[in-house]
Amino acid sequence: MTATELRVVPRPRRVEATSGTVRFEPPFTLAAEADVPPVVGSLFETLLERETNAPVRRGTDDADVKLRLEDDSTDAVDDPEGYVLEANADAGTVTIRAATADGLRHGCQTFVTEISRVDAGDGHEQWTLPACEIHDWPESSWREFMLDPARGFFPVEQVKLRIDQAARAKYNRLHLHLLDDEGYALESAAYPKLNQDADGTARPAYSPEDVDELVAYAGDRGIDIVPEIDVPAHASHLLERYPELRCTVDDGEPADRTICIGSEETVEFVETLLGEVIEQFPFEYVHVGGDEWEMQGYSWNECVDCQAKMAADGSETDTEHFYAFVRHLHDFLAGHDRRTIVWNDQIDISKTPDLPRDLLIHFWRVAAPDRGPVEGCSLERFLEEGFDVINSYVHAAYVRGWITEDYMLGWTSTRRPTVPDERASQVRGGGLLAWEPSDEAERAYFERALPSAMPIFADRLWNSTSVDDRECYSRSVTRHALGPFVPEGFDVYRELGGLILPTWWKRSSGTLLAHVNRSFRDRTPVQAEADYRSAIETLSRLREADRTIYPETASAYESSLEWLVEVAERDGRGVLDRP
Repeated sequence: MTATELRVVPRPRRVEATSGTVRFEPPFTLAAEADVPPVVGSLFETLLERETNAPVRRGTDDADVKLRLEDDSTDAVDDPEGYVLEANADAGTVTIRAATADGLRHGCQTFVTEISRVDAGDGHEQWTLPACEIHDWPESSWREFMLDPARGFFPVEQVKLRIDQAARAKYNRLHLHLLDDEGYALESAAYPKLNQDADGTARPAYSPEDVDELVAYAGDRGIDIVPEIDVPAHASHLLERYPELRCTVDDGEPADRTICIGSEETVEFVETLLGEVIEQFPFEYVHVGGDEWEMQGYSWNECVDCQAKMAADGSETDTEHFYAFVRHLHDFLAGHDRRTIVWNDQIDISKTPDLPRDLLIHFWRVAAPDRGPVEGCSLERFLEEGFDVINSYVHAAYVRGWITEDYMLGWTSTRRPTVPDERASQVRGGGLLAWEPSDEAERAYFERALPSAMPIFADRLWNSTSVDDRECYSRSVTRHALGPFVPEGFDVYRELGGLILPTWWKRSSGTLLAHVNRSFRDRTPVQAEADYRSAIETLSRLREADRTIYPETASAYESSLEWLVEVAERDGRGVLDRP
């Protein structure tokens, strides 16, 4: 049995099939040894009940599933997030063991996304697991999913839903982009105008109580939250509410999207804001942004305060002035036992930059011409200079408008851009980035795209081996996104034309809801339309019976398939552009 055939995403690293099948009849029974953290056992109960709609009871030694925490790492469990899952047909039990709570969590996620439902007749259900032994661990230690509440605010419950989806795909970081041109998503006691419109109307923002709730909820699922305060650019909202942070320009107007980084007042403002963030988010890393200031426009070379600061620091260029600002934020955060993350695009890595080497570089691309340093810049150069890197290369990681199925399935954190073997250990992993549009209608795209993009990207970070059987893999992602009640062989992405649904972001023609050409394939319009309607019926039936993991996902796919029906009816074929 291959990892793909097991239908678990991310695919386990090593699967050894044994003979037979383990069968369960609800209620499931769970036994957790005394040293297993109670939060892990409780999480497993929650996951299994949500997955199967069946009750879970705490059992004894003959329980269906046993959780065991290994005191010492072994050859089988030698990774902090690794686990072993043994499904024994003779004993009729499954044992999940790991050296850490994180490993146990991952093993529990594998179990709940692996089990299959069998109709035993007379209204009885059975659940099965192929007898096997899984030895599993992540290839990358940093597996991040990013949300952007600065541009499109999410209620706490919606963030929790995304945390659940991330944990299901074995991510271990949630990156919250909190400050951008559109607003600030965190309540600020020091600067309350950040949480208001220009007319004083309150804007939605996370309270300290909200943050405590999200940090605890994510932590219970093995996920650390990385907050981002993006400075010095992307500052329209900040400068609108606090114009004193603009550069001081004697002749002309200062930039309106990039703050002054030469004045003590600005530095104190940013330190205070970061201080509030540090107080609320306990994780050791804080992201300070640092992207696109050259593209957004800046006034540092005309600013009285910036010029004085550059002279005092010995900075001869605007880039060196930026480095001095980053060094200051780095030292401030280090003084509060935090480490700094910064986007890569404004660092001229063609030369040796005067930056601390314990900065964690978040790579997304080399800047485009006139948007930052280009010549001689690459991901490899950051590694040569001794930095560790998170790889969020735009064509694999930017969900809205960039990613495609073929590219993502060929991507790994050390390939695209290519990383020399001797530097691979410096690439911590990667992050999938869901940059929100401020337009509500466009934001609906994420309900169609994320249910598949999240597990596929996670799979590339967990197990980067090639996906040889695309059809089987597509059915596995369907199972992952919709749950165990989908009919055997049902593949919603086959009907939608691909695993990654398209967007017409930055185009004027509207939003594309599915891959029309690939959805049609070699069928007649009548056959295609009948298949679309059948898939809609399947999704609707599951959703109405409360037999989907995420009803929002089923609804989004129904809408996409209804759109395909409209195309088939309107054009008489499955393409928009006639030959």
